[in-house]
Amino acid sequence: MIVRLIVFVAIFFIGWWLYRQFIAFKRSQSPAEAKKQDSTKQHENQENMVRCEECKTFTPRSHAIHDQEARPFCSAEHLKAFNQKH
Repeated sequence: MIVRLIVFVAIFFIGWWLYRQFIAFKRSQSPAEAKKQDSTKQHENQENMVRCEECKTFTPRSHAIHDQEARPFCSAEHLKAFNQKH
């Protein structure tokens, strides 16, 4: 009877120790994973900026209008104005 009690207490403490180790492991992983996920989200959301040849303001590359020589412009009006000057 006492042997069963000792085995039960030993199993309980081993389980409790494993649980605490698991919780400590998860806590140590969470900040690193959160930082990694935040940095990847920031990189996904970041886009290269290009400078308009006419007004010299920056605009996202996906919004820019390019002429035949691949010069970026922030709008069609600035592309037209630049072409009239040159």
